[in-house]
This record gives sequence, structure tokens and C-alpha cells, in this order.
Amino acid sequence: MAPPIVKRFLISLNQNKWLGIFVIIASMGGAVVFAMLPPPPPPKPVYQANGRLDFRTPPPSFTTAGAAIQQQNRAITPEVLMAPRVLESVAKKLQLTDEQIIDIRDNKLKIILPETTAQAANKNQNQNQSTPNQNQAQNSSPTQGITLEYTDEQSATRAELILQTFMNEMIDYSRWLNTAQLREKIAALNKRLGQVQQDLTKAEKQYYDYISQQGTDLIAVEDGSLVTAITNSQQQRRQIQLGLQEIQGQIDNLSKQLGLTPQQAYTQTVFSADPILANLRANLLNTELQLERLQRELRPEHPTIIQLLKEKQVNETLLQQRALELIGKDGVLAPLPGEIRKESNLDTGRLQLANQLLALDTQRQGLLRQLASVMSTERELQKKYKEFPQKRLKLTPLQQAMEFQKTIYNNVLNSLTDARAAESETESSLVISQEPFVPPIKPYKAPQKNVPLIILAGAGIGVFASAGVIFLLAMIDDKLYSPQEIRDALTEREVLILGQLPLIENLNSDEPREAILLEEDYSTYLPFYERLRSNIRRFGSASSKVIIVTSIINEEGKTANAYNLAIASAQAGKRTLLVEADLRSPSKSSILQVNPDPESGLEPLRYYAARTEAISLVPAVENLYILPSAGPQKRAAAIIESSELQLLLKDARGRFDMVVIDTPSLSKCNDALLLEPLTDGLILVTRPGITRSSFLSEAIEQLAEAEISVLGAVINCVENLVTPEGPAIPALETELGAVPEEEANSKPPLKISA
Repeated sequence: MAPPIVKRFLISLNQNKWLGIFVIIASMGGAVVFAMLPPPPPPKPVYQANGRLDFRTPPPSFTTAGAAIQQQNRAITPEVLMAPRVLESVAKKLQLTDEQIIDIRDNKLKIILPETTAQAANKNQNQNQSTPNQNQAQNSSPTQGITLEYTDEQSATRAELILQTFMNEMIDYSRWLNTAQLREKIAALNKRLGQVQQDLTKAEKQYYDYISQQGTDLIAVEDGSLVTAITNSQQQRRQIQLGLQEIQGQIDNLSKQLGLTPQQAYTQTVFSADPILANLRANLLNTELQLERLQRELRPEHPTIIQLLKEKQVNETLLQQRALELIGKDGVLAPLPGEIRKESNLDTGRLQLANQLLALDTQRQGLLRQLASVMSTERELQKKYKEFPQKRLKLTPLQQAMEFQKTIYNNVLNSLTDARAAESETESSLVISQEPFVPPIKPYKAPQKNVPLIILAGAGIGVFASAGVIFLLAMIDDKLYSPQEIRDALTEREVLILGQLPLIENLNSDEPREAILLEEDYSTYLPFYERLRSNIRRFGSASSKVIIVTSIINEEGKTANAYNLAIASAQAGKRTLLVEADLRSPSKSSILQVNPDPESGLEPLRYYAARTEAISLVPAVENLYILPSAGPQKRAAAIIESSELQLLLKDARGRFDMVVIDTPSLSKCNDALLLEPLTDGLILVTRPGITRSSFLSEAIEQLAEAEISVLGAVINCVENLVTPEGPAIPALETELGAVPEEEANSKPPLKISA
């Protein structure tokens, strides 16, 4: 048995054989036309001038810029050699138009650059591996020059002249390019030098400004003078503190002897030395003596006593005022009048000691001021010493920046001097190593055609092209041509295969047809339908009595299968009803020798309401009844959904052992889906060469979305199922599984879910 792809190709070949023949004829015709074409005329002679430029051996260079320019210009590209300056100069010298010079640049002039070192090494290695026995001279280093090839159609002299002019201009352009590069470098260095000089001046100014401000302190720390000054200040402070301690001891001793503080000694000294206070103190003493004497003799109201008291009060007031004038009004030395008299009466010895105490106190005050000055100076010196690291850190970046700018300035200045010196050494990097020449042109020889071989090749190409077209058409055709393809498609979509039905041949002719199993001669095909009926019972539920038989599209044989399934059921002793539910087509009950009611098409609802009258007994088959169609009807869907037809089917479920309903195809209408709720399941009929994969997938998805109970599918019109010896029934037990009949009767119908 041929593989499915071969069978599909053979079917496509049979369907598209004229297209394949046309492709073969067209290919052979093209080959004949090509073979009969006259040979092409000899081509117009083309003159190719060849020349070569080499890199000039550079003379000894005394400048870095000159050596760099010479090395840099060895990396030449075709764009550099064909620069606009070169093209304009050549066009001007040879009087060429812009179109001509552009054509030469793009098409006629070819530049072959030398290979790099890495490319040459790889090429030599490949040559050594491919031809190990060749002479070592064949593996020599590649050409280091630049090869130029110019093609001209007019003459060899013109080709040599144009190529010579191009080579000369390329050499001149190389010299100009080297000089221009140096001039650009000099201009850039001059511009850079001015900017660097400004940066250097700025860095120097910042450095020297900082040195002028902080340099003295930094130098004092660095040479040790600041440390010496701090040490001297500390030593001086210690000496002053020792002197203060000595003076303080003397002051304390004198204060202890006098019982006076330096301030009190100052007051008593001032009071004792003032003659006015001495006079007032004497007057006050005299008045007190008189009062002491007179108070013993006179009463207090006596005028003399009163007069003396007034004088005493006046003297005390004057004494107080004079004391305030001498010691001030600071609130500290404001003694009472009695105290003034006491404090202003020092003897000579105590006065001398008081003056000595005042002198020591004055000396102590001077030393305290000197000590404060020394400590302030010491703090300033220590502050400068502490600030030295920070000042030094600020100085270092300024110094580094100045040195960096000096280095940049010197580098730029040296580069500028070097570039100016290299300008005088500049010359072209290229030189002509081979003058342009045109090799001799070989005579033209027209190619000869092998006509039989060309025609044979055209025929072979046509055969392959024809086979390819037919194979492509076979691949894009979605029809399922073999039972195996239908089986794989159904298995992939998890649809149970209930059986394969044969292609019933007409016994009166050699042409196959879809026949009804009424004649005795067709009993050979009856076992297939009996097996289908038993599989429905096995793999459906025990109550699967009402069954819809439908197909994806027309011409798949659903009606013949429905009739034959009903006949097989009736001959198995089952009371069977065949319902023609295709109300969009005329009734086919005449096949079973039953004439439909002519009035049914006029009043279909009344026809279905009369349940007993509408159902007819088939005379040729025992136990078989038929409900002829009332079609064709314009409103078939309304009749399908009518209560009359629904009640008729419900009544038939109780009266008959099996009800087979023939409905239109799913691609035509949804009548089968409308009747499905009244039935126990649905059977899909497929047929090789008719069923399409896309329609099958779409129909199964539609049934899954509607949650329709699908009992399974039937593969109809399978060839070679019936042989002269009898039915060649395939091992469907293996396909469907050997399930006991009791267990099969208890299984529910197959549900296709989304």
C-alpha cells in the first residue's frame, strides 16, 4: 500500500495532469527557442591599461611628525586616491565632462590595494596546505604596491593616457595631503599653545598669590623659626608666672601685716596724704572735744550745743564729699564718715608699708598684662603651626597644577617646533613603479551550442518543474484523500471511529455508486452496516435509540448511510424508524417503494401532528418504517423547532427500538444541531476525497462549543473493503478496543467538550 503522501501526489497528478503537461511543453519550448537563437555578435574590443604605484622609501627623518605622516599615509584607501581634488584635476587636464569622470570613478577605474600582514599570512598558510609539493618560491610575500586597472572602449593610447594622468595626480595629491596635514597640525598646535599658555599663566598666578599670602608662615614652620618662637614664648610665660608668684607672696605678707588689701591700702594712703581731709578731721575732732566738754554742763537744747552739732554735721558732710572726690563713686570704696577718719589716720611706719604694698600690686598688674600678651602671642603662633598642614595641602595642588601646565606647554611647544621642521621634509608617499601599459587583446571566438543537450535539459527541467507544481498543489489541498488521513484527523480531535463503510458498486455497470441495500445482491455490504449498528450499541449508552446521521458537506453519503443503517437495524429484528429530516430537499422515500403524502408540503405542521398517518411501513424490509420528508420547505427551521415534530420524535422514542434521523449537512444549515436535544447522539459521515480538513476541524469545534453529544464518525466509501471472496473487514476491534457488550451498553455517549 502506497504511503499517504504518494497517494496524495498521484491524486493531484490525475487532477492537474494538463497543468503538468503545459509546464513541460513550456519548458521544452523555451529550450528550443534558446537553442535556435543565433550566436551573439563579437563584443566590442575593450582596452585595459594596467599600472602600479608603490610607497616611496622614506628618507631619514629628523622629526617625529614627519615619520608619523609617512607611516600614516601608508594606510591609503580608494576613497583617498579618488578624492574630488584628483578627479577635478584629471577632468581639467583631459577636458572630460562630469558624467565621464563619474563613470570612470564608478565603473572603469579599479584600484587594488596591497594586502595587510595578517591577510598575507593567512593566504600563504592556505596555499601551503592546498599545494604542499609546490616550490617555496610560489609562497612568496604578496605584492605591497597599489595596482590600477583602467578599461576604455576607444583606444589603447587613450587608456594609457588617462591612467597615466590619474597616477600623476594621485602622487601630487599625496604630496599635498601630507603638507595639508602638517599645516592643519601646526594651526591646531598654535591654537592649542595660546590656550595652554593662558592656563599656565593662570596656574602660576594662583600659586604665587598663595605664596605671597601664606609663604611667610610656611617658611617659618619649615625652617623651625616658628617652633623656636613658640618655645621662647612658653619659657617667657613660665618666667612671668614665677615672678607673679613671688610678688603675690610679698603682697600677701604685707596685707597680713597691715590687715589691709591693696585696695584698702590705696584708700588709706590717699586719705592720709590729703591735707584737706587732715584739716577737716582736725576741725571735727576739735568740735567733738568741745561737745564732750559742754554736754556735761549744758543741756542739749542749748544754742551752743546745737551750733556745735551743726558744725560737726557740716564737717562730716565735707569729709564725706572729699573722700568721694579722692576715691571716686564706684560703689566699692564708699566708706562711712567714721571709717574715713579711721582710714585717713596712718602712722609713718604703716604708711610706708602701705606704699610698698601698692608698689607691689602695681608691679603685679604689669606682669599680668605682660603674661596675657605673651599667652596671646603664643596662641597665635600655635594656631599658625596647626594651620601649617592644611596650608601645605592647599599649596601642593597649586604647585602640581603649575607643573602640569608647564609640562603641557613644553610638550605643545616641542610638537609645534617638530611640525614646523617636518614641513620642510614633506614629500609624496607614492611613486610610479610601473608605467601604464595595455596588454594585447585575444581574438574573439563565438561559443557553440549543443542543441539536443539544451532541449533535453529543457525537458528535464520541465519534468521537475511540473512535478514540483503538482506536489505543491497536493500539499496545499486540504482534502483528505485516504481513509488513513481521515482516521488521523479524527483521532487527533478525539472523535471515536465507529466503522469504515465500503464503496458500493453498481452490479449492472462498472461505475461505483451509493446504493441502498434493498436488493439481495447487495447483501455482501450488509455486514459493514450491521457492524456499525453494533458499534453504536457498544460504544454508546444502552438507551441510544434516537440517532442523527449527518455530514460536514454534501456528497459524503450521509443519506445512503442513514438508509442502510436503518435497513441493517430492521433486518436485525429491531423495530426501526427512518426519519427524513432534510426539509430543504424533496423526499427520497420512493427508493424504499413508499410514496410521500402530496399534501404534506402544503401543511407540514398538520402532517407531523398526525403521527400515525405520517409514518409508513416499508414493504420491502421487515420492521422498517419511514417518516417521509415534507420538503422542500422555505421555513424549514421553524418546522424543525415546532412542537408537532418534537412530539412526534418523543412518541417515536417509545414506539420504536431505533430511530435514525437523516439531516442536512452541517455546512448547509444547523438543522442537525436543532434536533440534537431530542436525540441520544450524532454520527458524522466522512468520505475520502470529499471531506476537507479545515471543514472537519471547524465542524468539530462547533459541536464542542455547543456541547453536542457525538457518538462517533463513519469513514464512507472506502475502497478494497469488499473482495470477490467476500468482505475484507479490517480489525476494527483493535481500533475501537475489544469491550464486552454488557460493558459497552453501560458506557455513556462520547461528549466533545471545548
